[in-house]
Parts: sequence; C-alpha cells; structure tokens
Amino acid sequence: MELGNYQYTSWVVAVLAVYMAGMLWVGWWSSKKITDTTDYIVAGRRLNLFYAVGTLFATWFCAGTLMGGAANAYLFGNQGVIFDPWGAALCLVLTGIFFARLMRRGGYVTLVDFFEIRYGKTMGLLATVVLAIAEMGWVGAQLVAFGTILQIFMGVPLWAGIIISCFVLIVYTYLGGMWSVTVTDVIQMIILTIGVVILLPAVISHVGGWQEFLATAGDWAELPAFAMAPAGEAGYLGYTGVPGWFYYLGAWLAIGVGSIPAQDLMQRVLSSRDEKTAVRASYISAILYVVIGIIPAIIGIAMFSINPDLTVPDTEMILPWLAMNFLSPLAAAIFVAGMVAALMSSADSALLAGASVIGYNGVQYLKPNATEDQKLKITRITVPVIAVISLLLALYAETIYRLMVIAWSILLVGLAAPYIAGYFWKKANRTGALAALFGGFLSWIGFILYYLPATSEANIGVIQEGVVYFEWAIWDAVYIGSVPAFLISIFLLVAVSLLTQKRDQPLPLKDMNGNIMAVKNWFGGI
Repeated sequence: MELGNYQYTSWVVAVLAVYMAGMLWVGWWSSKKITDTTDYIVAGRRLNLFYAVGTLFATWFCAGTLMGGAANAYLFGNQGVIFDPWGAALCLVLTGIFFARLMRRGGYVTLVDFFEIRYGKTMGLLATVVLAIAEMGWVGAQLVAFGTILQIFMGVPLWAGIIISCFVLIVYTYLGGMWSVTVTDVIQMIILTIGVVILLPAVISHVGGWQEFLATAGDWAELPAFAMAPAGEAGYLGYTGVPGWFYYLGAWLAIGVGSIPAQDLMQRVLSSRDEKTAVRASYISAILYVVIGIIPAIIGIAMFSINPDLTVPDTEMILPWLAMNFLSPLAAAIFVAGMVAALMSSADSALLAGASVIGYNGVQYLKPNATEDQKLKITRITVPVIAVISLLLALYAETIYRLMVIAWSILLVGLAAPYIAGYFWKKANRTGALAALFGGFLSWIGFILYYLPATSEANIGVIQEGVVYFEWAIWDAVYIGSVPAFLISIFLLVAVSLLTQKRDQPLPLKDMNGNIMAVKNWFGGI
C-alpha cells in the first residue's frame, strides 16, 4: 500500500492549522471560567444534555475506533471490533442503567472519592495509581495515532508528530480543564462525524455499491465478515473451546465493563447538571457510538475487497490511504481533521482524568489540609506530567488499538468488582476490595503466562513463515487471561469480605458531604 508524500499536503496543513489554533483558543477562553477545582475537574456540574452527549461521545470515539477499528475489521471482520465500538456502547448503556444516577447523586469530584469513602484511604490511593496508569495508556494510544497521521500526510517523522500533538494537548487541557475539554469535544464530535460520513459513500461506491459489498464482504482471517459471536470451527479470532469463549467474553468485558470504573467516563457523569441528564446522555451517546462507530469497521471490510493483500502493519493505515486516494483535496483535509478530532477528544479527556485523580486526590494523601487553590494548582501542574509519561509510552509502544484496550483490561481485573459491589452489596469491605484488586491483577499476570505458549503457537507465520508474531501472541494472552482473572477478582471480593466482616466492618456508602446514601431509585429510566 503506497502512501508516500501526499501531493495536497498544503490543504491538510491549512485545515489542521486552523483546527489547532481553534483548540488553543478554546483552552484560553475556557480558562476564564475556572475559579476552583470543581470548575476545573467537573465543569461546575453544569453540562446540559447537548454538551454531556457531545463530550461523552467524542471522548470514546477515538483513534482506536477509527484507525484501529478499520484495521481489525480488515483482519477479522466484525469479530475484530467487538471490543470497540460494540463493547464501548455496552458500557455506556450499563452506565446509564445502573450507575449514572447513583454516581451523580453522590456529588463526587473524582471516581477515587467513591473508592475512598466506601473502602478507605488505602483503596483510594491504590485506585488513584491504577486509574492513572490506565489513563496514560489511553493517552499514549491517541498520541501514536496523531503521529501516524502527520507522518502520512505531511512527511513528519512519527516521533515528531507524537511530540507536536502532545504539546497542543497539554496547552488547552492545562488552561481550561473540563470546560475546555467539553467545548472542544463538541466541536470535535461534529468534525469527526463529517469526516467519516464523507469517506463511507466514496468507499462503498468504489466496491460497486451496498449489494456488492454485502455479497463479497470478507476479511484476512477468512472469518464470517459480520459474525457477532464465535463462528463454528473458526471460533473467535481463530480460538476455539474455553480459550475461544474467554477471548470472546474478554472482548465484550474489556471496555464494556472495564471502562465503567474509569475516571474519564464518570467525570462526564459527574459534570452533568442532574441525574436525568447523565442517564439520557449515556443512552444517546451509546446509540451515536454504534451508528458512527461501525462506519470504520465497514470501511475496513470494504478495503479487503479493494486490496486483499495488505500486510498486517499496513492495516492501521487504511483510513489515511483511502482518504488520499478516494477524496478530493478539501474532503481529504476535512477527513484528516476528523481523525485528529477523534484522537484529541479522547486524549484530552484521559489526560484530564489522570491529572484529576493524581492532582486532586493524590495531593490529599500527602497534604491533607491542602486548600482549594492548592488543589487546583497541583491538578494543573499534573497535566503536563501525565502527558510526558504518556508521550514516552507512545514513543515506546507505537501501536493504537491494543494499547487502548489493555488500558481498560487493567481496570476490569482490578477495580470493576469493588466498584460494582460498592453500590449494590452492603457487605463488601476494605479487605475484600483489596483482595479483589491484588488477586485480580496477579492472577491476570499468571493467566497471561499460562496462555502465552498456546497463543504463541497460534500466531506462527503471521508475518514470517515459521516465526511467532509475538505482538499478537502476547495481546491474545492478555485478553484471554482477563476473563478468569475478573472471575477470581469477584470471588475474592465476596469470600474475603464475608470472612472478615467482624474485624473489618463495611463502611456505609456516603455522598461527598458525608451523608449516608441509600441505594434506591438507581434504575436509569429515560
């Protein structure tokens, strides 16, 4: 797949320059609205439905959904994108049904507040660490995608593109916090939607229309192109039996459940002006996510009809290649802006999320009497620190879809069980939550090592005859191992909590003001 230097680079440069300048201006403008940490972290809890939907949708519709989704659909058809968009949409629905009302009712500033109030300071500190690590992996994935786009369309080296995007991201997130992120997310949602809608008809037309596309749809792995479940002898992504079902469940759970206890998701719930807004925004965002998110997957499958001979590394370049070859210079420039908007909207959210839990919650462990001004300053200072760590991760990993999904697998095996039980099981206690966190994570590492020989054997010859493609082998083991690790996390939470009830009495669920919060009227009805 020849990419080379795009002959209409000037169009892309012009559109991106305007876009970047606009994002920086929004950051400056939003900074005028910041008076305290509540404004900075949860936008003063004043987001109406339009803004709540915009920031929820744009936060999740990221580089993985676009470039990584197209690549995985080319390779594995619909099975390859169960993680995202299907799993991500599931997470938004579950959030709306079970958690949006309760989380917003609690009046927390960050997700760590919930863990600390329900399970104590030790669990709060550990949650801060786990959430920060996950968010940095998410930011890193977006930076890699941005660097890739600049490399393709402007000839900028990948490392330079990653650094440029990191700089812009730091500036407007540092200045405006959640206000800046929300406004830019809404703008980015509009741009990225226009971008994918422009490309889809051009690609489908090239393969002969919808009927021809549906009749000839295929993928690199020769799996049923539109399969939603394990397919006969092919199983799920080539794995059958127990490992195949674990992999399939892991695909749904990694983001579908793993992202529920994620700061960037709950930050939007907490920023909504009321419970009803938070619930409705979750449902509307889920619908938009599936409708728009399936487009890159369709394009990836169509690309297999156009060129079935791509190498595995080439697949993450599918969308840029199609834009260069099938769109006019202006349309291509808009599409590039849409891709950039998708990754920036996710990166800024994760960057702010990581900075929020470290700057706001972390400082309280070191300086319990910190003032609001001090918390705000430290949270802002943490933004570039998180960004630099994510930058180093991006420069090292240089991958997109898998870097994104593994971030949420960490939350799945460590925090999901304590978070869910914290609301719906009164007997869950600090010892049980800690056992679930450590047991889930350590067993996950053990299962990865257990499944690695089998996944290595399954990935022989992917790139080179007789050689194990270790990147796929390790990622497969990561996802397969996440399901039994999650089950162990649940088991340990229940068993240890029950065994330690007398010496470690469960803490009641309270809101941010210290009032006991009854778990009632939690169902997220429209």
